[in-house]
Amino acid sequence: MNSQIYESDDAKPESPTAKIDRSIAQLKQERAEIAKRRRALIEPEYKTVMSSPTDMHHKITLGAVLVNAGMRAADADAIAGLLALTAGDFADRYGSVAMARPQANVGEIMLHMIDGGSRELSALGLHDAWMRRFAAYSQDRAEWLSRDVEFRLEGAWRAAPMTSDQRWLVRVTCRLLDIAMPGHLLRGQAADWLESQGANLNYGDFA
Repeated sequence: MNSQIYESDDAKPESPTAKIDRSIAQLKQERAEIAKRRRALIEPEYKTVMSSPTDMHHKITLGAVLVNAGMRAADADAIAGLLALTAGDFADRYGSVAMARPQANVGEIMLHMIDGGSRELSALGLHDAWMRRFAAYSQDRAEWLSRDVEFRLEGAWRAAPMTSDQRWLVRVTCRLLDIAMPGHLLRGQAADWLESQGANLNYGDFA
C-alpha cells in the first residue's frame, strides 16, 4: 500500500494565490461573455450608422429607407420634385390623398402622391437638380473670372495636361455641335477652346 498522502506533485492542493488568480480569470471571462451577450441584444438587426460615415454611406442608408417604403430608382426624380415643393403645395397634395386614405402611413401617402403626379414631379425634380448644378457652376466661374488676368492667360497651369473634366466637356460639346474633335490640347488650350465654343453648353443661355 502506498503510504504517500499525495500521489504526485501535480496532485498537490492549489496555493491560496493560485486559487485567487484562477477565480479572477474565471470572473473576467464570465463578465466578458455577459458583455458580449448584452451587445448582441441591443445591436440593431440592420446597422444604419457608423462612426465616420461617408457621403456614399449617407446615400445608401437613406436610399434603403425609401426602398423599404416601396420606392424604386425610377421614382428618384419624382421624389426630388416632391421634396422641392413649397410647404403649402405639399400640404395641399398630401391632404387630398390622406383624406381618401386616412389609415395609410406616410410612406404609402407619398407613393400615392408620386403615382398621381409622376411626370410633373419628375420634371420639377430634374429642374431643381439643374438649378443646384447651375448655382455651383456660376459660383465656380465667377471665382475663376475674378482671378488675376495674367494668371488666367499666362499662368503655368496652361502647360499642364488637359483635365478629365475638360476632356469630357470637349467630347460632349463636339457631339452637341456636330463638329470634329480637336487635336491634342493642353489645359490652357482646352480652356480657350471651350470658351470659344460657348461651353459649358448646359448653361450657355444663362451664364
